[in-house]
Amino acid sequence: MNDKYHCPCCDHISLDELGEYLICDICGWEDDSIQSKNADFQGGANEMSLNEARKAFSEGKKVI
Repeated sequence: MNDKYHCPCCDHISLDELGEYLICDICGWEDDSIQSKNADFQGGANEMSLNEARKAFSEGKKVI
């Protein structure tokens, strides 16, 4: 089965697995299960929190 999952940041179907630190080809978010559970947490696999990254992506800015 070739199921894909929604990126927690941009919501595009782009990840083969969740919580495995895969990087979304669409927005560049690295899927960190800690940041997915706490969307305001900064300093995980990504510099931005998930909420900051969602806002940046929606504004056309780079997700870091």
